[in-house]
Amino acid sequence: MQEHREIEPQKPWLVIICVYFGRWPAWINFFVESCKWNPSVHWRIYTDCGEPANCADNVTYVPVSFDDYAANARARLGVGFEPTNAYKICDLKPAFGLLHEAEIAGYPFFGYGDLDVIYGNIETFYRALRDPYDVISTHPERASGHFLVLRNTRALRRAFELIPDYAQLLASPRHTGIDESGYTPVLKQVAGERALFVERYSTVLSWRGWHDGTMNYPGHWTWRAGRLTNDQDGDREFLYLHFMRWQAAHWINNPPLPGEAAWVGREIIHVDWRRGAAEGFQISAHGFTPAP
Repeated sequence: MQEHREIEPQKPWLVIICVYFGRWPAWINFFVESCKWNPSVHWRIYTDCGEPANCADNVTYVPVSFDDYAANARARLGVGFEPTNAYKICDLKPAFGLLHEAEIAGYPFFGYGDLDVIYGNIETFYRALRDPYDVISTHPERASGHFLVLRNTRALRRAFELIPDYAQLLASPRHTGIDESGYTPVLKQVAGERALFVERYSTVLSWRGWHDGTMNYPGHWTWRAGRLTNDQDGDREFLYLHFMRWQAAHWINNPPLPGEAAWVGREIIHVDWRRGAAEGFQISAHGFTPAP
């Protein structure tokens, strides 16, 4: 069993907005555990899923239906927004700062994120970046839709209004991807030199390749007491693991890489989350297993 370590309370500097409807993913308690070990970051999750078994002081659940959330967006933004599926909510991410202006008040930074991630130690990576930068992305060429951090200023809360035709794009029934492609040039325009776009090598099996220039991605990642490592890089820690290509068939490469969409239709939880919280856990194409 890993050495017990208390999670020290810290002054929160960042609040991450997540919106999720339907049914919790199988790994939700592991996601929450990785959040728990980042006490200086808060998460607000707007959902109709209730609360999962794992509890964390820095994760708040806001009960809301899909229809009510969409209606609030229409009223707050003054645009047509009639999503036919929950994935369309991604197009709202650039507007989260305005949509949730009251809830993020008091936090120096805000951002948005997805649930198909396991976090490492966010403070370790971002402590030195909070003073010089207003926008922090985990990809070099675009805003990272699964984890983006913004300084809580009026200009950045409303930067989405500079996206060309944003109202029409939101009104479209299909997902347009403006949270990444459309938002990126606007953020660079508003933040200028205070925008940091750096690859964190967080997305397994991404088309961009691993940090050594090959497509030889780590096959096994280990989370233990807030530290995220893998089977290729020794003690090197990573900001987070984004495993969308293990769990979603529509994101695979062409041609597919070995292990892509490996979780589709399979049982993936092979360790109780309580044991994983106490002893650590491993994530791979086989799912969640006990830490080695």
